[in-house]
Amino acid sequence: MREAISGDEARTVDRFLDDNAIETVELAVVDLMGAIRGKRIPAQVFRRSTEFALSSGMYCVDYGLDVLPPGGGYGWASGYPDVFLVPDPTTLRLVPWRPATALVFCDVVDRTGRPLPLDARQILRRAQEGVQRAGFDASVGLETEFYLLDPDSLRPRHSRVPLYSLHDDSYLWPVIRDVQAALHAVGVVVEASGAEYGAGQVEINLGHSSPLTAADDLLFFRYAVKQTAAAHGYLATFMAKPCAESSGSGLHVHQSLRSRETGRNAFWDGENDELSGRGRSYLAGLLRHAAETCHVAVPTPNGYKRSVGYSFAPTRVAWGFDHRSVAVRALVHGDGGTRLEHRVATADANPHLLVATQLLAGLAGLEEELEPPPPTTTDVYADDDAEPLPRGVAEAVTLFDGSKFARSALGDEVTEALCLLGRAEQAVADAEVSDWERRRYLESV
Repeated sequence: MREAISGDEARTVDRFLDDNAIETVELAVVDLMGAIRGKRIPAQVFRRSTEFALSSGMYCVDYGLDVLPPGGGYGWASGYPDVFLVPDPTTLRLVPWRPATALVFCDVVDRTGRPLPLDARQILRRAQEGVQRAGFDASVGLETEFYLLDPDSLRPRHSRVPLYSLHDDSYLWPVIRDVQAALHAVGVVVEASGAEYGAGQVEINLGHSSPLTAADDLLFFRYAVKQTAAAHGYLATFMAKPCAESSGSGLHVHQSLRSRETGRNAFWDGENDELSGRGRSYLAGLLRHAAETCHVAVPTPNGYKRSVGYSFAPTRVAWGFDHRSVAVRALVHGDGGTRLEHRVATADANPHLLVATQLLAGLAGLEEELEPPPPTTTDVYADDDAEPLPRGVAEAVTLFDGSKFARSALGDEVTEALCLLGRAEQAVADAEVSDWERRRYLESV
């Protein structure tokens, strides 16, 4: 349970609610799958209440919302007891597409007030604080792809691949414009948007910020995209591979560290205008732990249909300078732009857990002063010597389940819950009889 917001924070919250004539507050949390969940309450209740509860069953369902076997102390034996939401007043914002409505992200605690081990926001906050204790501030920028589909056919309304075209995707511009306007209204920076490599596919790049803010903003961004698309008569999806013949959708994590002592980009060697020693060690940490944490980055069986050769999605643990088929792309652009881009994740990954694992992987590389292998300068898809990334959920879960690093970074409860979820999804996928199978075999055998 939480203590009431008090003092300056309470006055700031009251002023925001009054100035914007807020009638409803949405209490938002992130579940293990990276979906935004919560409840709506009247503003006057939000002002006076000190207890907001949800069922712990929120953490015990799969992608089809079927209840998983019990884990983490929550299940049928305990009756799925309540967990409690602690609003983070610094995240209070308007919901521009819904009149008189605000949203606030919340941490989740148990009845005694202890942080819930399954709460992804608090896992990321701890990772961010770990980076600060090491003497750095982390900067994270997220770019993600998604599809806008016809809700009846579940297909794009046009078949032409628009890649970077300013003309071919113009029919989608009203949706993108309204998404950008909604984000601008709440202070989320959109750096660019454009047509991607699949019909109906869009990419939007968000500005860089602190890790927790970046992950919260991405969750809000997904919410905005889905709500805005529906208002325009589209179905928006962040599914990794919605169309077999089209490009998959990824979630790229741009990251850098800035020294708290000097204020300079720790990844940039200004004297030689190259990736610094610290940048190389951080990179080596990302690479060392890429395969064993792949289940966080690619959580569903569908996601592995994106990661195939010559798809611009990585299939091997490799890195290169401005190279778009590797797991980690290094960009050296002075103090303001030198960064590492982790390209493994699918668009449906949990952003909080994803960023947390990458920050801690990079930090481990720094602490151990690791050195990365030579950068890729050739066709990595044809390089049989480079370590392969997992090719499916079963392989990824096995690596993840046995990873001491993953358990240290995320905790045993989250690690085991994600393994349970991955195995459940794979079992459902294995049991499914697809339309393709019926077309292929009904009459031929």
